[in-house]
Parts: sequence; C-alpha cells; structure tokens
Amino acid sequence: MEAGSVPLVSRIDNVHIYVSDMERSAAFYRDVLGIPLAGGEHWMEADLGGVRFALHPAPPGARELSSGTVSVNFRVADADAAAEQVRAAGHDVREQMREEYGTSFEVVDPDGYRVTLFQRPRS
Repeated sequence: MEAGSVPLVSRIDNVHIYVSDMERSAAFYRDVLGIPLAGGEHWMEADLGGVRFALHPAPPGARELSSGTVSVNFRVADADAAAEQVRAAGHDVREQMREEYGTSFEVVDPDGYRVTLFQRPRS
C-alpha cells in the first residue's frame, strides 16, 4: 500500500457462523457465553461492541462443518471467572494461558468450533 493511501478495509463489520443445530448453538452462545442473541430459526445475532455476531443454519448440501473452519475470539473482562462459568455449565476449558499480552482459554462449541475467551492485561 502506498504511503498516504486509504486502506480498502477499515474494520470488521460482522462475523457469521454456520451451525448444524440452531437451538443447540444458540443455547451455547447465549446461555454459556452470555451473548445476547436475538432472532429466529434462520438467523440469530448480537451486537458485540459494534461488530455483529450471527448464527445461521448450515445450508443444505454445505460441506461438513469442522473445527478447522472457524476460530472465534471473544474479549472478556475476567478470563478466570469466565472459565469457571464455562466449567459450571458442563464444558471443558482447554489451553488456559497466561502471557504478557493477556490471559485466555479455549472452549469447543456444539459444532466443534474453537472459541477463545481472551482478557487483555490489566493496567
């Protein structure tokens, strides 16, 4: 990109995930992770800090959904408290890490997608 030129892409506007079972996925994202999803059987979404997060049923004939298809990272205020909440809901917490850039862990959603919850360092 040339100096002084304007980037073509300015920010992420929305993230869509295709899921095999809307009710099961909505329960995970809404009830376990606390994302305030709204919508119906063909579309559910939430505004997360100016970025829309949406779930859609996988279209007929879509290739098999797999864990290598999507990795979503959500910021949390307290990774330790979030990990306890996820465990209390009956889900495994994986790959908990504490680094200078923050604290994070992974949980796997109902379709096998890796979901990372990340806390920036406290200043």
